[in-house]
Amino acid sequence: MTRESQKSEWKIFFDGLSRDLADWDTTVHILNDDSGAQILSEGLPFNGLTFNEKKDGDTITLTVGAGIENHQTHNVFHPTKVAFAGRGRGPAGTLDIEDAQGNTTLVTFIQPRRVLIEFAGMDLTAVQNTKKRPA
Repeated sequence: MTRESQKSEWKIFFDGLSRDLADWDTTVHILNDDSGAQILSEGLPFNGLTFNEKKDGDTITLTVGAGIENHQTHNVFHPTKVAFAGRGRGPAGTLDIEDAQGNTTLVTFIQPRRVLIEFAGMDLTAVQNTKKRPA
């Protein structure tokens, strides 16, 4: 089911996505009439979304990646539409951001990063014991 968010909800919506889907693997596509569909990134972890309202035009900033060498920031200037299509159970799905020029940014949240899945399965006692060891 696709849910479109109103502009007045964007900041809270992005804060929630940034918290709930932090470090999820993503694929980012940019669609426009001039160049068609282009892959901006594939498999990079999601870092967050911010919404900045300004007199000269609003901006949505998407950040993905890990470390300096594998990090991307993508800005959507003059956004007009934000919608999220969920996929199955849980938070997986695709975020659709459209701008005034007719460009579309699609951010697909695929799954939690493998390291998060492995960490979730670890024995927390073992993790706590490694933190208590003297240096």
